[in-house]
Amino acid sequence: MRVLAEHPGASMAEIAKASGLVRATLYRHFDSREDLVRAIQGQATEAGAAALAAADIGAGDAASALRRAIRALVGVGSRYRLLAQEPALDPTRLEREPAVASRLIALIERGQREGDLRDDLPVPWIVSVLAALLVVALREMEAERLTRDQAAEQVASTLLEGLAARRAPDR
Repeated sequence: MRVLAEHPGASMAEIAKASGLVRATLYRHFDSREDLVRAIQGQATEAGAAALAAADIGAGDAASALRRAIRALVGVGSRYRLLAQEPALDPTRLEREPAVASRLIALIERGQREGDLRDDLPVPWIVSVLAALLVVALREMEAERLTRDQAAEQVASTLLEGLAARRAPDR
């Protein structure tokens, strides 16, 4: 991860050398650079699921829980920043990761049911928007334009202000 984070275009030979391995050893574990990146993505997904569990997103109102979820995911992303550099990084990938997506979907559905979040937007859309915002936040952190806390706050405020339930004006 360190080699790829510092040198996004590093070849398998460069990764092996910087890791103190011979190329054959690296290839025994990963058939290609893409396989290595997929393995790292898998680790990141597992870490994301664990972070969401630790964030206790089932507690409190949905907006506060979503804010905690975002902080947890940005925290994981800060450890896996190299993934933000990957040209193949697909924001819709989050939807295909049930360990993470199912928790977010349940939280968003709860917020819509309880009237905390807009219910006129489809849940898959909201998950995709969240994923895209997280990708942008990771890239901004990598470029050192945002700290981890700033990134989490900007993702949360952008998403939550757009998702705030529309209330009828007081008469």
